[in-house]
Amino acid sequence: MTLQQMLPIISLALVCFIYPYNGNALTNRVFQNNGPLSLQVDQGGSYHISIDGTPWLDSHNTFFSIDGKMHSTMDGTLKVVSGPTKHSSANSKLGPYEQTDITWEATNTDKSRIITSFQVYSDISAVVFTQNFSMGGLSNTSVGNANLLCTGFPTFTVAKSMRSELGFLSYGSVFAALQDIGNWKSPVKLIGSGLYSAPLTLFNRTKHTMIISPFKEFMASSLVFDNADDIIMEGIMGNVTEIPKDFIQQTILYYGKGTGIKTSMFEWGQTLLKQYNTKRYKERDVTLNYIGYWTDGGAFYYYNTEPNKTYEQTMIDVKAEADRLFVPYKYYQLDSWWYFKGIGGGVKNWTAMPSVFPDGSGYLFKKLGYPLAAHNRYWSSDTDYARKNGGKWNFIVEKDKAMPQDAEFWDFLLRSSKEEWGLTLYEQDWLNDEFEDMKCTLENVNVARKWLLDMGNAALRNNLTIQYCMPMVRHLLQSVEIPRMNQARASGDYHPGNDQWNIGISSILYHALDIRPFKDNFRTTSANEHHPKYVSEPVPFLQTVISIYSTAPVAPSDSIGFTNVTLLNRTMASDGLLLQPSRPMMAVDAYILNFAFPEENIGIVGLVWSTYSNISGTIYGSILAIDTYSPQDVFPLDVDLPNHESFAYLDGHPENTVWFTEDKPITLSPSSSSNFQLWQTAPTFSFNGQQTWAILGEVKKLVPFSPKRFQKLEVAEVAVTLQLHAGPREKIDINIITLGTMWIATCNSEEAGTMELRITDVNKYTCKTTN
Repeated sequence: MTLQQMLPIISLALVCFIYPYNGNALTNRVFQNNGPLSLQVDQGGSYHISIDGTPWLDSHNTFFSIDGKMHSTMDGTLKVVSGPTKHSSANSKLGPYEQTDITWEATNTDKSRIITSFQVYSDISAVVFTQNFSMGGLSNTSVGNANLLCTGFPTFTVAKSMRSELGFLSYGSVFAALQDIGNWKSPVKLIGSGLYSAPLTLFNRTKHTMIISPFKEFMASSLVFDNADDIIMEGIMGNVTEIPKDFIQQTILYYGKGTGIKTSMFEWGQTLLKQYNTKRYKERDVTLNYIGYWTDGGAFYYYNTEPNKTYEQTMIDVKAEADRLFVPYKYYQLDSWWYFKGIGGGVKNWTAMPSVFPDGSGYLFKKLGYPLAAHNRYWSSDTDYARKNGGKWNFIVEKDKAMPQDAEFWDFLLRSSKEEWGLTLYEQDWLNDEFEDMKCTLENVNVARKWLLDMGNAALRNNLTIQYCMPMVRHLLQSVEIPRMNQARASGDYHPGNDQWNIGISSILYHALDIRPFKDNFRTTSANEHHPKYVSEPVPFLQTVISIYSTAPVAPSDSIGFTNVTLLNRTMASDGLLLQPSRPMMAVDAYILNFAFPEENIGIVGLVWSTYSNISGTIYGSILAIDTYSPQDVFPLDVDLPNHESFAYLDGHPENTVWFTEDKPITLSPSSSSNFQLWQTAPTFSFNGQQTWAILGEVKKLVPFSPKRFQKLEVAEVAVTLQLHAGPREKIDINIITLGTMWIATCNSEEAGTMELRITDVNKYTCKTTN
């Protein structure tokens, strides 16, 4: 190597040195550092990731399928012809970075060249790996298996010294519902792979955490895990037949700097959201903010009407019952029972069948007086909308499914539905089938992304929102380009008695991407509703608790005459506004650590989740314990809450408060789904010369200090002031502790609006409307 060839490598290095390699050669190695995260790139194209100087990951094999043959570094058919070379850039949404490029040449007839790059950022602790096809596209790339890869970069093995030191968390299946948590030394690791791959999270005992995921072209990208050789591979999915010129695929490796497993995942998610400038539409979405009635799978009226009545009359009767009980449903959901089906059970025409709504969906909308959320599934190959079948729009039509290709089709569908019958939420179900069962989505790198973007852009133009159902994780990742997709099912279908409420792990991923995790509908009573298919719901209280704490739609689905209004009232204000926490209830880090290192007594045994409500910077915690087998003492940091001096109490028993501090734990008793524990915490503060005050909040509600209710909290020298939302004709009781004595401040409203509670001393307060 000449000095001229070596200069780019020397200039790239933050630290550069020469030392014996493989016992008999001298090789230049390049280091790029960002705090504890270090990337080392070798002249031959291999690379290594270290944390605080300790190797975590080593590269394995870079490969590309070209002209029907695999070319790789391992067999010598892929070689470095240029690089590593370095350049810097400040024109990035994520801040300045240094980029290292390597140009590869394959041994095929055309001598195809591909550029791979490493971007190390100054402002975030991350490396972005890029496959760049600007020098030319690749043809005949398919390897004949969609669950493998036709390109591989980056690929990793865990460093030998870390294999017993690292735990992992992996998602897979639809809804991100199948998770595996374990230790990397385990001989069998159920890591999401291929089409159902997901971000892979690695962490050590002190919660230093690394996340590996796609960063660009989410629908065409996969992670594949080779369990036999412990190889982690990122790249383009295996059935893609052609990679066009100028196509770019990226992977991100994010390091969380020891802030915790969940917090690191949230930082990773925020990095994606910042990169794509994603601002989810949530504040004015009626389905996220108000209670609604649902007819989804598991609901009493799922493919089931009142005896001898149509769905039209049944839904009108549901509304009349809600009015009688003063249940303020603000929208109604229509599931797949309402529209025309075609070949393979797909959608032939997304309009109401006359047998369902004899007077039409517009008539139903007017009678209900509230907007509709509506379900849709995959398009059938005989759909009326396809030009091939006499329709107006271009569709890719395959054996029994079809996919729209015209953005104008989605504008027509969503605009006409909103104008004619009050559509407010478009629920796209069967996402995995539409993607996995069609050749066009598996063989082309652009079709699936265009499908979702066209849908999402039409929702934006028509001021609607989207819920994803049966999403693969790639759909959730792709939604960072689709801000009107603000919620997604995080569980399988609800059937009374199943455990699809268990969304504590999947909610971590959803929240990281700023998606509300929907647990599906639920019944509010355990009474026998005499459904022809479903049994009674054994744990309606748990279903209700998890629904309100998900921050997603709260979706009761009882038969007429069986709604537990008292229970529903604990979730909302009198106007139907959902009183939710600041973020979803999620599994605590200590629960994850226990699964990864079960023999080391460093975690919590059993399902323990937590969340908080943030009111003007003051944190009110909520802790849920389910299936804990023996008493366990937990401190605030054990349940991912701040180490503030607080009172804690069990739901329903605010009179029995206990201290909860860094040296005074609460005890989680043995619990189950029918006998769970819901703890609330309230920080103490000093006021009016008295050292120990605590506002427990509205303890009759499941979330006693919801930011939807309490919009502002201020402790000043002369008064404690709370600004709060009140519904019409509502009595709001707020429990307060002063020097160990409980008392109640009450606000009464006539109309919906904002009120101000001003406390000047024990039992001395005013509460008045301010608007």
